[in-house]
Amino acid sequence: MRIRTIVNPSSSHGRTGVAWPRMVKALEAAVGEVEVAMTTGPQDATVRTREALADAVDLVIAVGGDGTLNEVVNGFFAPPVGPEDTPLRPQTALAVLTSGTGGDFRKTFGISHDLGSQVHRIAHGQTRAIDVGRVDCVDDDGTPCSRYFINIASFGLSGLAVRAVNRAWLTKRISGSFALFWAALTAALRYKLSPVRLRIDDAPAFESMINTLAVCNGRYFGGGMHMAPMARPDDGRFEFVLMHDMTKLDLIADPGAIYRGEHLAHPKVKVLSGRRLVAEPLAREVLLDVDGESPGRLPATFTLVAEGILLRC
Repeated sequence: MRIRTIVNPSSSHGRTGVAWPRMVKALEAAVGEVEVAMTTGPQDATVRTREALADAVDLVIAVGGDGTLNEVVNGFFAPPVGPEDTPLRPQTALAVLTSGTGGDFRKTFGISHDLGSQVHRIAHGQTRAIDVGRVDCVDDDGTPCSRYFINIASFGLSGLAVRAVNRAWLTKRISGSFALFWAALTAALRYKLSPVRLRIDDAPAFESMINTLAVCNGRYFGGGMHMAPMARPDDGRFEFVLMHDMTKLDLIADPGAIYRGEHLAHPKVKVLSGRRLVAEPLAREVLLDVDGESPGRLPATFTLVAEGILLRC
């Protein structure tokens, strides 16, 4: 089996690059020789993944954080043009070796942060098809753009927070989880409720004053927030977690509730499900968070790509 790692040495403020010799030694002890492709800048992991698929590699391992993983997932597909999705080599599987700021995707599968445990799952885990999401939105310049995601895409307060955390070089150096928590807390104090029109599948459209709406394929985001405990990445549907009409006091009264998954009991939190969501802003700008990246803003359409990728874990 040909294995190629897509390594982002800049992930986690360069900690991945420092740790890589130890990581590759553990990996090769478990699976044999691996090919290595180092990324050199933004979106390079997508390019390197497409090169790996063109070379008929059997397993691609994303090494870095959730942002690196998102770029690798996008490399499994041709650039989306029109409504069709084009997997480049459906028989190639994906694995993750996380070392970055968040590491939220692996938590859905019970994969620990420990290097030995992650390598063991890559070497001895099962391969299964899981769903992927696609978002069609507009970028910051108002140009239409499209992107795939594997974990959680969201908008509203979370979109504001992810931009803050991606600028927070100091707090990220202290702790990635702390940076994400601090960004969410400070964004909550600045955020204004946004009116949005929503339509799920073929149901009638409705309007809501949103704090955050999360389109969940996985369960965790934002550095350990247990956003959707019921989500399953292989069940052919999204879980939509809608936090609406919440005051600042509501948001900060128990900031740990969302980490425990207990926010779902709040009367201003609603859970819906479906395969497609169309979201349109009705007043102010509403920003996106897509697997911890910030590609743009509403309007956006979120579409499920059922069994879009093979995952080994």
